[in-house]
Amino acid sequence: MPDLAALRPGDPATVGEYSLAGRLGEGGQGIVYLATGPGGTKAALKLLRADLAGDAEASERFVREVAMARRVAPFCTAQVVETGLFGGRPYIVSEYIDGPTLTDVVREQGPRSGTPLHRLAIGTVTALVAIHQAGIVHRDFKPSNVLLAPDGPRVIDFGIAKALDLSSTLTGAVIGTPSYMAPEQLTESGPGPKSDLFAWACTLLFAASGQAPFGQDSVPAVVNRILHAEPDTSCLTDPALRALVTDCLAKDPARRPTSSEALMRLLGHVPAAAPVEPPGLGTPPPAAASGLLREGTAAAAQGTYGPAAGTHGAAAGSYEGDAGSYESGAGTYGGAAGAYGLAPHPQGQVTRRAGRGRTGWVVAGGVVGVLVLAAAATFAAVRLSGIPERTTSPTPSNAAITTAPAPPAGRPLTLPGTSVKLEERDGDPIRLASYTVDSGKRLYVRKFATGQFAPDLRYFEYALDPATNMALGTDVDYSADLYSTVSIVDHVSDRSRVVPLSPKPIFPTTPRWSPDGKYGLVTLYKGSDGDSAEYGFGIIDVAAGTGRAFEIGDAGAGEWRFFWDAGGRSVGTWTGGRMRFYDLNGKAVRTLSGVGTPVWVEGDDVSPSGTRFLAHCTPAGTALCARTTSGGDAQPIRIPVTSNRLIGWWDDDHLAVWRSRGAGYEAVVVDLSGQVGRVLATAPEKAEFDKMGFRFSRVSP
Repeated sequence: MPDLAALRPGDPATVGEYSLAGRLGEGGQGIVYLATGPGGTKAALKLLRADLAGDAEASERFVREVAMARRVAPFCTAQVVETGLFGGRPYIVSEYIDGPTLTDVVREQGPRSGTPLHRLAIGTVTALVAIHQAGIVHRDFKPSNVLLAPDGPRVIDFGIAKALDLSSTLTGAVIGTPSYMAPEQLTESGPGPKSDLFAWACTLLFAASGQAPFGQDSVPAVVNRILHAEPDTSCLTDPALRALVTDCLAKDPARRPTSSEALMRLLGHVPAAAPVEPPGLGTPPPAAASGLLREGTAAAAQGTYGPAAGTHGAAAGSYEGDAGSYESGAGTYGGAAGAYGLAPHPQGQVTRRAGRGRTGWVVAGGVVGVLVLAAAATFAAVRLSGIPERTTSPTPSNAAITTAPAPPAGRPLTLPGTSVKLEERDGDPIRLASYTVDSGKRLYVRKFATGQFAPDLRYFEYALDPATNMALGTDVDYSADLYSTVSIVDHVSDRSRVVPLSPKPIFPTTPRWSPDGKYGLVTLYKGSDGDSAEYGFGIIDVAAGTGRAFEIGDAGAGEWRFFWDAGGRSVGTWTGGRMRFYDLNGKAVRTLSGVGTPVWVEGDDVSPSGTRFLAHCTPAGTALCARTTSGGDAQPIRIPVTSNRLIGWWDDDHLAVWRSRGAGYEAVVVDLSGQVGRVLATAPEKAEFDKMGFRFSRVSP
């Protein structure tokens, strides 16, 4: 039985003919109680918030609408027993299901696969068939509305979303859970039965991967992905199931199957088109249709969802709520998606970065459980104000990739979206991990399995630590409580943890890894009235998953961003013509004076051995000086290279630098005497190159 919490002061003892034993859960729509009806039958009774249904006439309209749910056939659903009003508040009595939500099971036991996943797919689609045949659209299908009973999956809360939509006095509201909404639910088109198929496909991907396919961060970011991105379906190893899910995720509802067609395809009666295999992944063995049919035959009668079928204990609240549903997320998400992001200019200055979505969403505070938009005009502006068209998927891949790392480099590679050509070779000590174009508006990340670059809308910047295959990404959006965040990303599986770092309008840039890979470092800026100023730095503890922000009062500290000192016990930056270092608690520990002037380094400021750093010898910038990190050298190594933009240290005896070449630039490897060894990259178009940023990472020996 799900965890049962005691009744609280103010909770009724009875509602109609039902006595209440305790709370099963509480969410944005109201409270769910364990009730006992006449004859001792257990039931789940949901008492809705009065403000959601409005006045007496609206409440009666709500009850009439929900009463239609009693027409739904009871197999694979929690049957609605009755509806009514209690003190003017609507309530719904439904069949009590003794089992946890799909959300709880996946979080506690991990993703589903194989036969349990197929049974889940067939059982939940069967429920949608019954719901749609009764003339009802669920409109809020999601993992927390799927209960895993001992005798199979049951779908709950069907019809409530429409009833709220028809009766609520909350204007401009869109009822549903952002992470599982179909594109048409975010437009004037409105939801229909095929919207449930889109949500069903999202739910199945959650079951197979453990994460919502379009993310669960801020509302603008999620909506942008739903409207323009294709989720990663590689977690589905059955080609037929993957093809069906892909079809259900079509942006155009006319291209999706009906629930009945989906069920027949799952049962093997309708041949599906051969799925297209993503690059770099092996083709799974085909599943025989007869195997699916055998699984489907028993779907409604068996509750075998892995080793712990029927034994899961659901936490209080399992009848309500879901990660990313924003049922407790009252507050204002001010500003555009990614509005806090700035791109460090190669010359050391910082320029305002336009929001990646520029959506201008406003979510009204104080409304829990309902995605509320300020007005219809604002909603229209969201959809039309500059969200770029996307044809490739930026969303997280949730399946662990077991293929080999990127193949050895050895031939030229033109970077997607640019004219820049990379000239990598086997054995290179550093390798390009990510880059940005158009002044940081678009990020490309090198994928682990294929070695190819692909757009990624989740982050502004992406810094890889190849020793651990972990990455730091500066997230494009603030969190629900208006904190800037940094993601710790498993580069192999693409799973991530989000670390809150600093309250708006303070935001992070240029993430960097400590030499031992235990900590992340970001430079912090403070945005104000379209401008920004240096603020300090932030430290991310990777193991703990926590972040701390430190304000540094020294004038100009962070203008040339912060970097790791040798050994990773302190961080340094240029301030007032000096290089100053701070411990990991933000306290100044030492200062180096007379060490030249700053030079912009995209990669490692300190040599691999930790003994030297780079600077311009003079303000004229006609040569580079390699100085000891201890600051005790009277005679630095003078490198006759004219460059305002360095990739960084190649090894202890060589640098990688950008230099002018014809109408553009080229990256070359030079030794400490300035002798060019080889060309690393070419950028023929100066205007394009000046708006790009590159993040190289050191290759593990």
